[in-house]
Amino acid sequence: MQMTLSVFALLVSTAGIILAVSRWGRRWLARDFVHHRMVAGIWLFGNSVLLISVIGCLAAPQSSELWAGFAVITAIWLFMFTMAAMFLQRRPQRNENPKRFLAIGAHPDDVELACGATIAKLIDAGHEVCIMVMSQGENGGNAPRRIREAKRGAAYLGAQSHSVQDFCDTRLSESSNEMVAAIEQEIALFKPDVVLTHSATDIHQDHEAVHRAVMRAGRKLPSILCFESPSVGHDFSPKFFVDVEKYTDVKVEAIKLHSDQRTKPYMTGTRTKAIANFRGSQVKQKSAEGFEVMRLVSKTVGDF
Repeated sequence: MQMTLSVFALLVSTAGIILAVSRWGRRWLARDFVHHRMVAGIWLFGNSVLLISVIGCLAAPQSSELWAGFAVITAIWLFMFTMAAMFLQRRPQRNENPKRFLAIGAHPDDVELACGATIAKLIDAGHEVCIMVMSQGENGGNAPRRIREAKRGAAYLGAQSHSVQDFCDTRLSESSNEMVAAIEQEIALFKPDVVLTHSATDIHQDHEAVHRAVMRAGRKLPSILCFESPSVGHDFSPKFFVDVEKYTDVKVEAIKLHSDQRTKPYMTGTRTKAIANFRGSQVKQKSAEGFEVMRLVSKTVGDF
């Protein structure tokens, strides 16, 4: 019986250590816990102590009772910590007046790069988010892979719905009318309160084309905000800011899911956090994401 319990504890502690240090584990902790580094550190320490205690129990039968005592105490402590950590989880809040946000990007990673932190915060605040991507990014990478990564990114953030269109990458302007029709159809189905999309100042031709298509398709909508892509021009001038101090790490992890584009300089966590810190300094916050206002009605954005 003691041997069975020891082997079980050995497997559990090893799994706990792998969870704390693996890429998947770190990504999951970052999305689900506010103070994820502290949670990971304590979890790693506790499981390491448990592992050492179990190994000591198996390797030194003459001192097995002492080691078993350490193992039991550590296991109880880990259980209590796990229960306490539940209070640090990012639980989606019950929202009595939820809003609908439609985020439209030109390429599979655009939305995460531009406003991934805001989207995660909106979802945790009980709002509904739909992500629409206008191309598969085939000229900048492997299309099937980028589609899969886009779906994983949207799921990681928690978006309730996600779609990838098949308009020609780098030549979206040639499909302007078709894009307007597709966006109009999505607007009719989803009925968003706010649309988030590219800025008119963006120097990437696809981003500019999507901006124009959104402005046409959303001509009857009360609120349209433009997010900050890595390719915005120097004229980009945000007037609406979202405090994302607790969500920059979530954004970094969401961007990492787009590994097809990992060699691009703007995909790094350092660049992502630098931009968030800069926008935060503009509004006296630690981190923020900035948006240009095409038009905005206060009741459509709710409390975010």
